[in-house]
Amino acid sequence: MASVDLALATISFKRKIAYKTTWLFSVLFGGWSLLAGLAVWSNLIGDGEMGGYDWQAMKAYLIVGFLTSTLAWAGSDWEMANRILDGLVAVDLTKPVDFQRARAGEYIGGMAASVPAAILGTAAAVLIFRPAPPDSALAAVLTVVSVLFIFPLAFGITYLSVLTCFVTQRYLGIQWARDTMLAFFSGMMVPLALMPLWLQGVAWALPFVHFTTTPASIYLGRVDTAGALGLLAAEAAWAVGLWVIGRLIWSQLVKKVTVHGG
Repeated sequence: MASVDLALATISFKRKIAYKTTWLFSVLFGGWSLLAGLAVWSNLIGDGEMGGYDWQAMKAYLIVGFLTSTLAWAGSDWEMANRILDGLVAVDLTKPVDFQRARAGEYIGGMAASVPAAILGTAAAVLIFRPAPPDSALAAVLTVVSVLFIFPLAFGITYLSVLTCFVTQRYLGIQWARDTMLAFFSGMMVPLALMPLWLQGVAWALPFVHFTTTPASIYLGRVDTAGALGLLAAEAAWAVGLWVIGRLIWSQLVKKVTVHGG
């Protein structure tokens, strides 16, 4: 099965990089978003600080957010959704391939196609804007580990949202709602430290927080080593939990599959 997973991921990777214009546009759009964020927070913070972030730290936070958002939104979620909406899922059920694992391979392969652009964009941002360096060499390594966990987390959240197509027979609204929740509760829009305490508590109870706040907190040393390891453990637990939940929901939904027109 591992060879099948790798083959599906490779096909998805090649499909993504084949559309170079779309690929470049997504990177440029992320770059403009980063520039806009830097301009806004530069004026807000000035020579002071907000939520414990001075200007150097905020630059690092925004660049980490650019990296993680580039990866988080790079998967092929519409391909998954269309398999359900178009009834192709019925064909999948006749194949000796696990549906969830197959979609995971395709989705993560699509995310992998964004890695070179994400790395180049992040390196360019670091060279141009000179943000605060990582708190330590260990913090840098743990930040990389945290970013890697985004791959299974992004798939887990996306897969659950796609499964709603069995009920809604629509996906666009679900996608918008999911992406909005991700951008807000991850801290991509506004750092969690600037939110009311009750809202911070809600954010930390959801998996979205690990897309930006967790890697940025580790990078900047806002948590100690034990805290960083705890955050990584939480990411791992969410990755496993989302996979199991997706499997349980699929096992129930697949019993009620209705293929329109066939």
